[in-house]
Amino acid sequence: MVRLALAALLGLAIATGKSGGQQPVASSTIAAHSLRSFLRTYLSSGPVGPDITTRISVVSVKAKDMTTEVQVVYVSGRDWCGSGGCTLLILVPHGPSFKVLGRLPIVQLPIRLLPSARNRYPNFGVLVAGGGIQPRYEAEISFDGTTYPGNPSVPPARPLPKTEGRIIISTTADSTALYE
Repeated sequence: MVRLALAALLGLAIATGKSGGQQPVASSTIAAHSLRSFLRTYLSSGPVGPDITTRISVVSVKAKDMTTEVQVVYVSGRDWCGSGGCTLLILVPHGPSFKVLGRLPIVQLPIRLLPSARNRYPNFGVLVAGGGIQPRYEAEISFDGTTYPGNPSVPPARPLPKTEGRIIISTTADSTALYE
């Protein structure tokens, strides 16, 4: 009963955007539940199964001319982070589920929403550092019509000449456990 109550509170917190000043994840508890369900399935596929240390930071964003919100998910935990950073997922609603537009495995925080968009989806700025990359820099990632780049440290991602945009995820302090 306590677990059920905690899960309900967590779902409500995600649905109402109570995540350290980050934007709301979804407009309803049903949408938040759908996203969590998708992430649990998507991130647990593999030979080992779900990693109980997995935590997520989620923000919904929308480019100027978009009708749908993009879900930006920073995934941290033992299986999702290395010396170059953690995993970033960029998702859009797809029927009752979600479609992965981008999966970038070496992303450091902060993550910025840039004022520009490409192929109707927003551009993001991500920090590239660690894993032998010197000096650290911020890279712009853009949607090419099919996907976001799989690695922010190589083209088509490109270094940003200056810091711009609005920080949408700055820390994992307010992240939530994906598996309970």
